[in-house]
Amino acid sequence: MHVTRREFTKRASLITLGSLAGLGLANANSTYTVRDGDTLGHIAMRHGISTTELRKLNKLSGDLIRVGQKLAVPSQGSTSTTPQGTSSTYTVKAGDTLGNIALIHGISVNDLKRANNLTGDMIRIGQKLKVPAALAIEDLLGHVRSATTKIKIRTSNWKRIVVHHSAIKYGNAAIYDRAHRKRGMKNGLAYHFVIGNGIDSGDGEIEIGPRWTKQLLGGHVKSYGINLTAIGICLVGNFEATHPTQRQLAAFTQLMDWLRGEIIPNAKQFAGHRDLRGEQTICPGKNFPLAAMHARYD
Repeated sequence: MHVTRREFTKRASLITLGSLAGLGLANANSTYTVRDGDTLGHIAMRHGISTTELRKLNKLSGDLIRVGQKLAVPSQGSTSTTPQGTSSTYTVKAGDTLGNIALIHGISVNDLKRANNLTGDMIRIGQKLKVPAALAIEDLLGHVRSATTKIKIRTSNWKRIVVHHSAIKYGNAAIYDRAHRKRGMKNGLAYHFVIGNGIDSGDGEIEIGPRWTKQLLGGHVKSYGINLTAIGICLVGNFEATHPTQRQLAAFTQLMDWLRGEIIPNAKQFAGHRDLRGEQTICPGKNFPLAAMHARYD
């Protein structure tokens, strides 16, 4: 089933307020106990809010949390507060897609399909889905934070973040860098960050491109004006044919929350490549949960 971006964004944007009746969220907050392997980014993703909002809710000044610590989180009823190691049930509502259900519960679409013996992406209103427990995903940003401390960030320059898929199954930052230089791009890799899929780089590994370390304009869209002010993030994979992995989505949301919350707060605009006028592309692919990401970041 399909819902327009405007309709889904209106419905799902309430996630950031911690209140989405259609997904079982209540206005009141509940408590989450930090488990081994948890990060703020992962906890925030599971509860449908940004890392920045989770920090504010708990009056945290940084990302450090400890096992056993109790955090205030938006109440999510029985479908999203299931203890790690158990599964739950979710009832499909109008506007739902496998992508946004998986994203909200912190699991991959493939895991959701396997749990329900689904061979395609079609779901129906009222259908009950088994939701496997999310696995704790570690902080995937450590090396990115460390590298960024050595960079003088052009904070006033960056206005937008654009997400892409590579449109091929294979590759990593080094491979794409060589390919882009062969095309005549003197600054090499067109993107600022590349997130691997486990083939030529780690699953969920965030690779830093020279355009980030040198704070150079991107080369990832046709528009020179957008390249001047837009950070490009590319997830390896062809998301017309497959879905991004759970770790890729976790890495992407951790990176986005950190960039927008701490590093480039002026980058208020978020777009999929195909959202941009004049680009004439299907990137980042029909299986990337773009509507859910718009709801999270618009």
